[in-house]
Amino acid sequence: MQLLKADFFKLSRSISPWAVFILALLSAVIFAACSHYVATGNLSLETASGTLSLFSETQMMALLGSIAAGICLTTDFENKIIENAISGGHGRNAIIINKMVSFFILAALLYFPYIMITIIFAFTDTVFTGFIPTPTLNILSEAAGQQFTVGLLGKILLTNGLSLLIFISQLIISIFYMFLFKKAVLVIAATYITSLILGPVSSLNETVHSVMAYTPYGIDLSQLTLEMSGEFIVESLIISLLFILVFYLATFFTFRKAEVK
Repeated sequence: MQLLKADFFKLSRSISPWAVFILALLSAVIFAACSHYVATGNLSLETASGTLSLFSETQMMALLGSIAAGICLTTDFENKIIENAISGGHGRNAIIINKMVSFFILAALLYFPYIMITIIFAFTDTVFTGFIPTPTLNILSEAAGQQFTVGLLGKILLTNGLSLLIFISQLIISIFYMFLFKKAVLVIAATYITSLILGPVSSLNETVHSVMAYTPYGIDLSQLTLEMSGEFIVESLIISLLFILVFYLATFFTFRKAEVK
């Protein structure tokens, strides 16, 4: 708890977390606006599916999540904060768990604008179209025009919650890179490149897809809809949680005997 309090104190007074949050907020607004303008015919599908698709949560979580892990957390190695924590008597396992919890909170902060947009606009008369299959557009396009019910709100929250868990599990490799490289620039580059490569690779061929299907990168995000099946929910939960556990263990064994300078 001391480590978490120290992290929260540092992050709350740092510009970096708020800067990436503002970028996530602007991206969510632009992305939702694109969906609305495509639905009303004021924006071409080609334009929206091209450059403007970079503002989708799948792209922004990979980019901003990598930046947040590097700038907001990995700099603790460069500023000797990790070294001071170890010399102060904190165990290495506690330090890893602390950084994982801090990262989970940062990732949730980045995804929060997309969640709020789905909740705010799902029960309005504003029309949206799913011009690319992402959780946010799936929710907005399916919920448009429906009457507010507790059940529908529950489905929206469930879809958003599962989406966030999948994105966190995809980015959890940044924690491993953090304790491996101990350099913010390397963590940002390695995490983002991993996200860019493993996503498309999962659909390269049937053999690769069958292997990647057991990782968060192989989960079909187009199935993250309000009507997703219970089987898909359970499989996604198991894959994501196991992936987080695997990289927690990999990070632990890497950091357990590593020399901190």
